[in-house]
Amino acid sequence: IVFNNSIVDLSTISFHSFPVDASVRAEWMVRVRREDFTPSKTSRVCSRHFQKGDFVNNPGKLRKLKKGAIPTLFSWNDFQIPSSDCRALYLSCPLTWL
Repeated sequence: IVFNNSIVDLSTISFHSFPVDASVRAEWMVRVRREDFTPSKTSRVCSRHFQKGDFVNNPGKLRKLKKGAIPTLFSWNDFQIPSSDCRALYLSCPLTWL
């Protein structure tokens, strides 16, 4: 995807469903800081909100989160995804995204 003269490589991005485990799901909800939000079956969190070590090493396969992984990279803790990347991701994905 090209947006504002920058290229976003979606092959490095993945979207992850909210966990079924109630305690991990509750922690995800705390971390994403969305008021009046209840995750649905289509709600996803972008892989850019996770640390590199949160993923299972499976070269050539779909990116999978390790059990118990928590999204921790957000603007309120000084992590910034380039705004052009966010906008391009938003435009390319019809899912609920964070």
